[in-house]
Amino acid sequence: MIKNIIFATIIAITAPVCAQETTTIPTIGEMEGDFLVLNSQEYNGEKSLATIKPFNIVPTDNSSISVSGFYMNGCIDFNAEYNENTGSISIPSGIPVFDMETYMVYLYPWDSEAGEEILRPIEYKYIGNNTWECNTDLMLVAVQGEEKQTVTFSNGSRIVRCNGQSNNTSYVGSTGNQDEYIESRPSYVAINGNTIDIYNILQADQYGYGVHLSGTINKDVNEVMFRYTLTGHANDGTYRMLTGCEYDVETNMPTGMSYPETSNVGMIHATIDMEKGEIAFNPMAIWAAEYDTSTGNISVNENLLYEFVKTVNVNYDINNSDVSAIETPNIADTNKKVKQINYYAIDGSKLKTPQCGSLVIKMTIYNDESRKAEKVIFKGYE
Repeated sequence: MIKNIIFATIIAITAPVCAQETTTIPTIGEMEGDFLVLNSQEYNGEKSLATIKPFNIVPTDNSSISVSGFYMNGCIDFNAEYNENTGSISIPSGIPVFDMETYMVYLYPWDSEAGEEILRPIEYKYIGNNTWECNTDLMLVAVQGEEKQTVTFSNGSRIVRCNGQSNNTSYVGSTGNQDEYIESRPSYVAINGNTIDIYNILQADQYGYGVHLSGTINKDVNEVMFRYTLTGHANDGTYRMLTGCEYDVETNMPTGMSYPETSNVGMIHATIDMEKGEIAFNPMAIWAAEYDTSTGNISVNENLLYEFVKTVNVNYDINNSDVSAIETPNIADTNKKVKQINYYAIDGSKLKTPQCGSLVIKMTIYNDESRKAEKVIFKGYE
């Protein structure tokens, strides 16, 4: 069966992953461990979360660290400088990050206006609570002989220290012919009031990038409802959609999306113990999906299953999870005068007349030329 759902989490508008009031700079000895790099890319003048990649840091001496897994799986480890006085991480410009055998890939800070490499180091500045920020555009430059090709790595990037761990049991295959995968990965949990975000809860693809889930906590009953999300593309170009699901115990196969025929169709349910830092998810499934550019709807094909995620359990440090999440609204906007409002489809195309009931990106432009992007269900012009 193919079902249409209004998708609400394709674009994650990125604002700072702000921290608790913890500004103590880690010593180089404290830098050992698991981290995530959260890369944004620009979208019609605004930045959105594009990739999540776990990586590892190991100190090598009093001012140097070894970075492993910063790019996709199989990338080259490299050394970076760490300043204990400022907390900054400095990566050499043009550092080799991948050996493709016939050509090399390098990472550069990038001058987007001039369209050329910047020779000074890439610097991630420490902003508190085990979070680092780089506001410079970063570019991957592939070099083969005299030829060069460029691919954007990020238009703004954050590094966060992982504060949790995600464990899952998943199945791939058909009834009676399933392969079981028991997996574990470092994750980052951010709680802001009743909003919770989990980064790197699952692996999105074969390149090692992670999945982000955002949800709302009901503290009265210790439950969370997470929104379904895209995890990437399949080889045939279709989307991969992660939703909650119902399943048949005997066949160990999903039978359809969760909460069918309701407004919560596809939503992902979990229980949470905020005193212990434990989250247990109901079963999920990754289905094939297609995006209709004319309506803004996602069609989920429940007849084409990529993966059955039967269990996911997340444990996190309750002392390091109460932060401002990625989509915190800007209270200061309420006092600004609106100059213009534009609407965009999730693929970035500008919409002249959005269809009522479809998901759109609402871009509000104020008189001071500042902008705010929001995911909204279009209900008519204001």
